[in-house]
Amino acid sequence: MATEEAVQPDASLASPERVAAFKADLVAFLGEKLYSPEQPWDIAVFEGYGRGLVATRDIAVNELIFLDRPILVGPRVNNYDVIFCASCCRIQKRLTLCSGGCRLPICADCDRSAALETPHTAECTVITSWQPKDQKRYCKTILYALTSIRAMLLNDLESRIVFNLEGHAPRKDMITEIDRLLKDQIFANLPEGSPNLHFLRRIVNVLNTNAFETFRIVQDEENNDHEIILRGLYILGALMNHHCLANVRYVFDENQVMWCHASRPIRKGEQIFNNYSKVLWGTQHRIIHLWFSKHFLCECERCRDVTELGTYLGALKCVRERCPDGRLVSLNPLKIASAWQCDKCGLQMGNLKVTKIQEIAGRMVLNNAIKRDEAGILEYLNDHVSRFLLPCNQFTVELKLQAIRKIQGEACLEHLMEKERFCREILTILEQLKYGECFVKGVLAYELFKVRMTIAQRRDEQGCFPDEPALDNLRTAWTILQHSGNRPRDLDQLAQCYGCNV
Repeated sequence: MATEEAVQPDASLASPERVAAFKADLVAFLGEKLYSPEQPWDIAVFEGYGRGLVATRDIAVNELIFLDRPILVGPRVNNYDVIFCASCCRIQKRLTLCSGGCRLPICADCDRSAALETPHTAECTVITSWQPKDQKRYCKTILYALTSIRAMLLNDLESRIVFNLEGHAPRKDMITEIDRLLKDQIFANLPEGSPNLHFLRRIVNVLNTNAFETFRIVQDEENNDHEIILRGLYILGALMNHHCLANVRYVFDENQVMWCHASRPIRKGEQIFNNYSKVLWGTQHRIIHLWFSKHFLCECERCRDVTELGTYLGALKCVRERCPDGRLVSLNPLKIASAWQCDKCGLQMGNLKVTKIQEIAGRMVLNNAIKRDEAGILEYLNDHVSRFLLPCNQFTVELKLQAIRKIQGEACLEHLMEKERFCREILTILEQLKYGECFVKGVLAYELFKVRMTIAQRRDEQGCFPDEPALDNLRTAWTILQHSGNRPRDLDQLAQCYGCNV
């Protein structure tokens, strides 16, 4: 699949002395507000994984495992559809650049002219010391590199912690945000080979290996909420190793604190696992994503099972007309070049042809159908997708998730009933995967409760609602989402109204 070899864990980080020193630094960084000796985790070394988190006692489902805060946080390396202050993320109706000459969008409160010391002053000083060219123009390249640049301001404790994380070099064909600074000649005083550039490249490697997607909720001048997606470096979060059947879930609260709970029971001595990929992706897509983003191949029980625990998320519909119920599955899921075979008629298909079908399906769904309104998505699902994709295929599931999101309370009864069906179908898939009380389950449980409530109102059946299954969904949603900073606005009120927030 790839010309580069899998990256092995850095053995030098796993010595008992370094692990003990690392944990001591980490505890000092977290402080008493976030760390307690009673928390059921420790840092251990696992064969084939390197360092990871281990359960120090039995952990019950939904039990809090740890709290974590970002040691670094800032803009991601992607385009944004709004302009916001690079310091506080406040939405800018009109672009206003920092008066200090760093070429970043900065609001009036964070600008260097607002006070002797603002939240932006230190990073602006660093950036301007490199002599940005064309200082009167906004520079997205600097914004994309800002999270890495902020590492220049870490204290000694924070620097020790960051550089005790794994940091994998980028692929040879990848241009990082720091490489882009040089390629575009953004600065006059940041030459190749300089200590600052070497430091920034090390930081980028750590971020690309370990960072999480987090967010900040801000309001514009009309008090409309906007979710600004950011990248954050969470040390405890980064220490969790990967498994496609993770045993934890995590959310970020309004202060960007990570809350990590057990999604399934974890026995003492078991490793605490996160999933670096997407829960509802098929095996081939997960394997490719993990290889190119994390430089390793997963060989867990889900990846080895051609049926993916009976969900067939990655399976394709048999192309023979006389075999309408056939499912094409990989003969060897761990080998990307493996041939595929129909489980009914035995038809075999080479990997190149399978990959082409998946690429076409992905483009049709993700680049076309997903952008439609609710009626357009439902029409596409019923009239087009069903002809060439299985109802359980990952692309079909993704389209159903988009339909769930877009079908709101004012929709017609037929569409609401379709939303209910989709919620139940995807919850069944999660149950088949034995994924436990995961974040996606919380979102679907909330949507299922809301759509059942709306249907009951339309049918004038409020006297029968909510029944016990509906209340179970609301309890599940509250349990899973209550600490999330971007939980549904009405979840708190609903949980309180129906006594589900106890």
